[in-house]
Amino acid sequence: MRLIDTPPGSRPTGIAFVALLAVAPWTTGCYAYQNIPLAKLDDLTAAPGRVPRAELDGEACEGCRVEVDTTTPLILTTTQGEALRVTPFYFHLSKTQLVAPDYGVLVERDEIGSAAVRTISVGRTVALVSTVVLIAAGTFAAIQLTAGTQSLRAK
Repeated sequence: MRLIDTPPGSRPTGIAFVALLAVAPWTTGCYAYQNIPLAKLDDLTAAPGRVPRAELDGEACEGCRVEVDTTTPLILTTTQGEALRVTPFYFHLSKTQLVAPDYGVLVERDEIGSAAVRTISVGRTVALVSTVVLIAAGTFAAIQLTAGTQSLRAK
């Protein structure tokens, strides 16, 4: 006996498709961007003897601390809106320009509009994984509920 009168396989496929569309915007949701003051860029430049690790105040909230090391992506946005990736502690910042040889970036200091570091967002990651697990469980439950009692075995 079928609980829902639909063609076999159409309902679970539709549910999975709708669930995929619902999750699609979250695929980049595991990251958070923390703006940092431009004055703090000097703390992230390459310098002899400097330990490549820093803890900066983020602008997102009062008292937010952002840990930055060489694996933390640093995104600079120019005044023209161009996004440039720079590796912390591997770029040089003079009074006139910023040079990042690993990404081939050369930009005038006056053209840097903002800076942000990309960090992993634990809350968003947990929400994304939980949603995917719930969607998978719901899809399997829908398949079980809509499956008929007919067997594939020959009589």
